[in-house]
Amino acid sequence: TLDPDSADLTATVTIADNDSATVSIAGTTDGNESGPVNGVFTVTQTAASSTDTVLSYTVSGSAASGTDFTALSGTVTISAGSTSATITVPVLDDGLVEATEDVTVTLTAVTSGDPQVTIDGSNNSASIDITDNDSATVSITANDASASEAGSDSGQFTVTQTAASSTSTVVTYTVTGSATATTDYTALSGTVTIDAGMTAATIDVSGIIDDAIVEADETVIVTLTGFSSGDADVTLDPDSADLTATVTIADNDSATVSI
Repeated sequence: TLDPDSADLTATVTIADNDSATVSIAGTTDGNESGPVNGVFTVTQTAASSTDTVLSYTVSGSAASGTDFTALSGTVTISAGSTSATITVPVLDDGLVEATEDVTVTLTAVTSGDPQVTIDGSNNSASIDITDNDSATVSITANDASASEAGSDSGQFTVTQTAASSTSTVVTYTVTGSATATTDYTALSGTVTIDAGMTAATIDVSGIIDDAIVEADETVIVTLTGFSSGDADVTLDPDSADLTATVTIADNDSATVSI
């Protein structure tokens, strides 16, 4: 008969598993604001597991979460029986002129899964690029085209960029005209900076000098010539008429002649 102690009727044999796996990550698709095209990372496990493998990761790089792409969750799951999973980077078209930016994902831990699944320390980080699709042109106008030797009436130019840039745009210019720098007005620097995130900057024709000389109205002409720094996709307006503007300084002197 069977042993009356039921504990003596059951026995267990343990079969030890001899398999293990490592997990790595690679950037498989670059992103692009045109479309936009989403970026993709592929996370690969060298052998399938009988349980889900859940991994945590960090996100870094020059692209900004929430501005250049939709924020990522920080975890990815390789399902039981599978050997890969993807992390999609949803790209946002932000309308800002900027250089190509990158997103880096680094695997940090196996938070759930078989203990024989580990992260490949040599291939635990990967990057993708996000290509920008924006450009801008720069032009100039005289928003205050009249200045005068009488009182404090100074002239002003406005330099306008059609779209903001993630970096400051430093524009170079030349100054001509019939008015003489340091004699009729304070000399201009020859550069003007449109700050990052902005679309305009001004050039003041200041320090108008009342010289007590009877003379015709004189001009200050500013012509944009190029850039000393800024994004390569910011260029001068192709219409040369938009690259030159004039401020006129009115004279306030008169004289009489006698004999």
